[in-house]
Amino acid sequence: MTVRQSIETGNGMDATKIAVLHIPHSSRLIPADERAQLSVSELELETELLRMTDAFTAELFPPTLHEAERVVFPVSRLVCDVERFPKDADEPMAGRGMGAIYGATSTGSRLRATVSVAERERVMTRWYWPHHELLTSAIDKVLRREDRCLIIDCHSFADRPLPHEPDQDPQRPEICIGTDSLHTAHGLAGAVADAAGKLGFTVAVDRPFAGALIPAKHYGADTRVQSIMIEVNRRVYMNELTGDRLVSFEKCREAVGTLVSTAATFFLSA
Repeated sequence: MTVRQSIETGNGMDATKIAVLHIPHSSRLIPADERAQLSVSELELETELLRMTDAFTAELFPPTLHEAERVVFPVSRLVCDVERFPKDADEPMAGRGMGAIYGATSTGSRLRATVSVAERERVMTRWYWPHHELLTSAIDKVLRREDRCLIIDCHSFADRPLPHEPDQDPQRPEICIGTDSLHTAHGLAGAVADAAGKLGFTVAVDRPFAGALIPAKHYGADTRVQSIMIEVNRRVYMNELTGDRLVSFEKCREAVGTLVSTAATFFLSA
């Protein structure tokens, strides 16, 4: 299987299409040859997928009038995590065995027996680098047309802290907004937080998760590229024990669309 991430055009004819949605953790797919590299049982794998997948986020973040493109990673983060830094030396989570290629599960048990240099290079070449090339290309396309681009980094998170997560505070908001010190425009996080509050959500900025993805080509080099992360607490749209959607899913989806539109509108007016 090769990388074939989907890039889908947003709806609407009149709005400025300025936003690229990045959806890296929504897939549960593990190709058979990649499954052979994992040392966990089927039951253990199913449990880990339930914990670690940002379930339904490709649907939870709906197309909006300002969406230019979306880039969705097609396989599970247990195969490769494209949100991590490519070098373990730069990635804080690598110390927990969860760099770009996980050697450990969320509980600290072994996911892979070993990750050799050759195996790491194979996975990165097959999955990591093509994904980032596609994301960078999508952003550059918007830059050529509009001379600026807003990345919406789309995620969800468990209602209770998972063992591997640095933030173990059990009191988690319903919406987490992540920022980057160089690439999140002043006031952008506040505008999205205000919108989320008006929709009835509890909100926190950079807690329990911080940051917002920027491709290496643009990071620190091109402030026309801005980014904000929107994370949705899974308890508001799914049953975390069964993996099923709640009846509130469509209402939550509509609200998330409002947050995306708010971010894009603010970015255009800044």
